[in-house]
Amino acid sequence: MSQENLPPALPVEPPELNAMRERLLVTLEKEAQVATGTAQPLLRKMHELLVSTKPGEPFSPALYEEVKLAIMAFMKEPVFPPPSVIGECVAFMQERQAAFLTAVHG
Repeated sequence: MSQENLPPALPVEPPELNAMRERLLVTLEKEAQVATGTAQPLLRKMHELLVSTKPGEPFSPALYEEVKLAIMAFMKEPVFPPPSVIGECVAFMQERQAAFLTAVHG
């Protein structure tokens, strides 16, 4: 494969993103163990998603679809109060994307 066909390398992840992910992974694991209803599968999928964002982990488009389906199921049959870690995971993914876009495009 020539260099022209290789996808661009991802920028180095800022250490604060790594720390945030690790904290969220611990929280997701704990909360998934006691979650009920549609929250439990959503928390487990969010955990898988965050693990997949670690440097060197392969990209899985199917996992993003699975997370989307888990979110849709949760929205149809929510658990109250909703686990706050769900919003924190969404914020992490947004911050990660913004950091990478800034690193690539300046």
